[in-house]
Amino acid sequence: MSLEEVPEEGEYVIGRVIEVKDFGATLNLLEFSERKAFVHISEVASGWVKYIRDFIREGQMVVAKVTKVKEGSKVIDASVRQVSGHRKQEKIRNWKNEQRASKLFELVATKSKIKPEELDSKIRNDMLRLYGSLYSAFEASVMDESEFKGQWKGTWVDNFIKIGIDNVTPPYVSIGGKFELFSHDSNGVEKIKKALMQPTAINEDTTLKIASNGSPSYRISIKAPNYKQAEEELKLAVDKVLKAMKTEGGIGSFERL
Repeated sequence: MSLEEVPEEGEYVIGRVIEVKDFGATLNLLEFSERKAFVHISEVASGWVKYIRDFIREGQMVVAKVTKVKEGSKVIDASVRQVSGHRKQEKIRNWKNEQRASKLFELVATKSKIKPEELDSKIRNDMLRLYGSLYSAFEASVMDESEFKGQWKGTWVDNFIKIGIDNVTPPYVSIGGKFELFSHDSNGVEKIKKALMQPTAINEDTTLKIASNGSPSYRISIKAPNYKQAEEELKLAVDKVLKAMKTEGGIGSFERL
């Protein structure tokens, strides 16, 4: 997110309380440069608020919903009352992740012997457009290395992926490889098809797919919650295919991609 952007009505923002008065509180918005938000006492909490400082105080970090953006003003109207507990937790978690991702991004630049501001100007905005956040970009690099390398080029790419693997826990990871399968039997096509149908995912939260690249090449992809599970699933699947090919008198090989 650019620090020069203006929040939109309905957007959730994170702010630090800098002043509390009897009629409302003022926040510094942490994601927007030189922007402030005003929360009227009626928007501090549900129900009647007699003493505002029972609900909000200076120095507190809060999540607020933007209720009005005034053209030409650097102060927006916002509500803390309209933010659910779940939304608050999600917003704070995402904000912390993005702070962490910015530090990891600087580490990528250092490891790649590139000035952080130079790497920032080259790729940050494109990553934000593609992934929505810098943290999501690190997640994407971990989930599917080959796809990420196909999307991005530069001496920094390998370091970006490695630092992502060491520091980010993605919702899932994706790995895979390529089979080369041959059968000289008159019914060879069916035997290859039979071999490729042998593996199935062992765990319910694993997705296993096999597709043709054009005979004799076939690709296998595994999507799982973590690398350990993905690697175990891939090994079992590959062993089943190659064993079936050998049993049927065919030849098979596997290359990790």
